[in-house]
Amino acid sequence: MTMPYFQYKVRLAPKDIDFLNRIFEAYDHLALVSTIDAKEAVVLIRGYGQSSLVRRILRHLPIELEWQNLNEIEESGE
Repeated sequence: MTMPYFQYKVRLAPKDIDFLNRIFEAYDHLALVSTIDAKEAVVLIRGYGQSSLVRRILRHLPIELEWQNLNEIEESGE
């Protein structure tokens, strides 16, 4: 049995990158936040499993996010 892999690419204010990262660390590493472009403040949020919870958290944060893409990929088991 494989868990679904998800990834979300978002743009936000550069000052909010650390805040976003700390939110997901506080949720016991529910998702990993990786900075793709620090100058443009584009991050990749990725993980396995609870994508609906991650989307809900992102929609209710007190910061402005611009969704670059919304992509969920089912990983094949090997």
